[in-house]
Amino acid sequence: MFLRYLMYSTVLAALFASGGLETAHAADATSVRIAHLQIKPEYLEAFTAAVKEEMEAALRVEPGVLAIYAVADKNDPTRLTFIEMYADEDAYRLHRDTPHFRKYFHTTRDMIAERVLLEAVPVELRDKHNTPAGK
Repeated sequence: MFLRYLMYSTVLAALFASGGLETAHAADATSVRIAHLQIKPEYLEAFTAAVKEEMEAALRVEPGVLAIYAVADKNDPTRLTFIEMYADEDAYRLHRDTPHFRKYFHTTRDMIAERVLLEAVPVELRDKHNTPAGK
């Protein structure tokens, strides 16, 4: 289990270091969720299509959704990690009640072999928009 969390920490660090949060305004996030999913191999393509549709809708219509990232394990593409950032807890609750999230949830629930959900507390979130040059 420790190795799994080490891998997820590495994924998060890589996103921050690469400027992957550049447009997310991560410093505004007060609610961070991390989901680790094991997808049944025969459903990977369908799951990926469903999650891309849901992510696009959430970012387009929900002002409280600051960022959603999905990454796959390089050695096992059926292991996905999602990093989600919300303006606050209300934004997260609203997200869970949207038609696009409900569609995603019901469409994919039987495609997921394992799900680990973590609530995180931001310690320091930076991106290129909130880090002055040379700091």
